[in-house]
Amino acid sequence: MNGAESKSTRILTMPCVAALAALVACAPGEKAASRDLPVISLEEKPALSRHVEQADVAKGAVPFPELFAAGDHLFHAAYNGLDGVGAMRTAGGAPLPRFSVGPVGGGQPIAVSAQACGDCHAVPFAAGAGHAHTRVLADPDVDGKAPFNARGTTSLHGDGLLQLLAEEMTEELQAARDAAAAEAGQSPGAPVRKALAAKGVEFGEIVATGGKDGAVAFDYSGVVGVEPDLVVRPFGWKGFVTTLRGFVLAAANHGMGMQGEEFAWRLPPERQPDGDEDGVSRELTVGDITAMTVYNAAQETPLGVAHLAELGMVARPDAAALARVDEGRALFERVGCGSCHRPEMHLANTVFEEPTKRGGGHYLDGFLASKDPDYDPARPVRVDMLKDAQPPRVEAHPEGGATVRLYGDLKRHRMGRQLADTAGPQVVFDSTLAPLQIDGEVRVIPPDEFLTAELWGVGSTSPYLHDDRAGTLREAILLHGEDAPPPPGDPARSEAQEAREAFAGLADGEQTAVVTFLKSLVNFSPDR
Repeated sequence: MNGAESKSTRILTMPCVAALAALVACAPGEKAASRDLPVISLEEKPALSRHVEQADVAKGAVPFPELFAAGDHLFHAAYNGLDGVGAMRTAGGAPLPRFSVGPVGGGQPIAVSAQACGDCHAVPFAAGAGHAHTRVLADPDVDGKAPFNARGTTSLHGDGLLQLLAEEMTEELQAARDAAAAEAGQSPGAPVRKALAAKGVEFGEIVATGGKDGAVAFDYSGVVGVEPDLVVRPFGWKGFVTTLRGFVLAAANHGMGMQGEEFAWRLPPERQPDGDEDGVSRELTVGDITAMTVYNAAQETPLGVAHLAELGMVARPDAAALARVDEGRALFERVGCGSCHRPEMHLANTVFEEPTKRGGGHYLDGFLASKDPDYDPARPVRVDMLKDAQPPRVEAHPEGGATVRLYGDLKRHRMGRQLADTAGPQVVFDSTLAPLQIDGEVRVIPPDEFLTAELWGVGSTSPYLHDDRAGTLREAILLHGEDAPPPPGDPARSEAQEAREAFAGLADGEQTAVVTFLKSLVNFSPDR
């Protein structure tokens, strides 16, 4: 365009612009009517307009899609004081100015500092992990006195599958115990040893000895990686929380001060119904906790990039990248990482139930069942992880059930002095959120013992390790041991020391291949 054309265009255009401006100026009402404008509410109101009632859930009046949507809203709602967010008093009775920046004692294990579950669990998308700023300081002594243990925010994707695996593993382990008892009862005085294994994971051995009176005594000293009750607890960095429901209830109360009515029922009668004394009772109903449990259980299943490409959800990596992934997977196994980060497990029953009597009844909150007749395992919510969960879903097994590619073993391991907590042992909780007691002793997990972290989705969940101290995957692997470790047999030595040394001995390109393989294990959603 030459200068004359440009000038002519400007001359012709200006009257049009002026006319348009005049039209708009003269007709403000017409402008507003031409499109919808956002309305800013000037009303102070709670984030929740209504609650989910467990009675409706139990009688089947809340279809799964509606319950999932309710759980979604409850998970992401930004609660305020009208909802009861925060606390004026802890479970143990200590005063609190609604929120805190760290543990304050009085039975409070972490800071009351969040207003929405989704504020922390958001990486790479909803119900995922959290960046370093979301980690919390945990106070195992609940006295508000340092030192504390740092805890990174875990991804919730796949948690429904983890509870299902835990239930089946518990049944296997307890069946072995019962078989030992039956055999011991037939030969009083003769010890009977039984190896404990579930889904190919070894948990040591149990010894049963029958008495002349028919009673059977157990020696649990050979049990490893699980408590003597042989209940597999899949939640928390140290494997100390039994159920997904318990995790949801405790996190809502301790992290946000959103006290579920079923939590308040556990407090002394004089503290009920408003146990945190913020002027709001029944902040989350039993039905609300059920909805959030189901929402978390039905999240996307973490998968490998190659599998996602086969499903048509992502672009297929080029041949060179896939070759690096395959090389890294082989090296991962060769150096010994796969002995704990087991690539897969077979899940027989893919239907998640809330509540449930599976797993020998150890995943049912018996306290809650005694308080609310509508928390009834005979009338559970059922979620088939193969059909109802958010896509991508778990892979169907050719012989029934599903293949769960978790890269974990749901077993606790001694990780050595370098990764050990500084604040002491962690109390174990049963399905009622009461401290687990065996033979009158409260069970605790040693400072250096942790549940094997599932690596599915690890490519999407930096930073790494229980306290977020590893900024890269290579760094996380090397922190599994030390350059100058204690000798073999020393209890301060990490169980992963040999695998760590084998990885450290790889060539740089081989280490990169292992990292590439791990980066291929991702959390992904086609809709978010």
